[in-house]
Amino acid sequence: MQKRLLITLLSTLCLTACSSVSIGGSFGVPLAKHKTNKIFSEYNQQNKAQSNKLLANFDKWEGTRYKLGGSTKHGIDCSGFTQAMLKDVYNTQLPRTTSEQKYIGKQISKNDLKVGDLVFFRKNHHVGIYMGNGNFIHSSTKRGVEMNTLDSGYYAKVFTQARRVL
Repeated sequence: MQKRLLITLLSTLCLTACSSVSIGGSFGVPLAKHKTNKIFSEYNQQNKAQSNKLLANFDKWEGTRYKLGGSTKHGIDCSGFTQAMLKDVYNTQLPRTTSEQKYIGKQISKNDLKVGDLVFFRKNHHVGIYMGNGNFIHSSTKRGVEMNTLDSGYYAKVFTQARRVL
């Protein structure tokens, strides 16, 4: 009983660390790196150059540890990650925090997602980038920069909105 209470308390602390905190890791379904190319290439034939650049940038960041307020490869949070990726790949400036990013662009339905769209979770306190085929990339508190699926049990429950900024 005490162990369960401790685990619940620690989980709650991780989930409420800040408005730009990711909760990924153990709640999501990380994909093996070798599957990433197949998933991505099946989805986006229209904009292959930018899609490949997005994937290449993700590969450079994958595994970077989570750091609240971080914006470098020494540690990055979710909104810093989306800001860096969209700047590097699409030359698009995003605000620094999730609380600002949730208003940028046009809100779209989950069914209309395209590669590069922002996906928000936990009442807009966490953000990632849609990669196609139901997958998104983000910086999670447990595993750092990783890929997960929107339809995994946890992320399906806490999905809040999607926004098109490109």
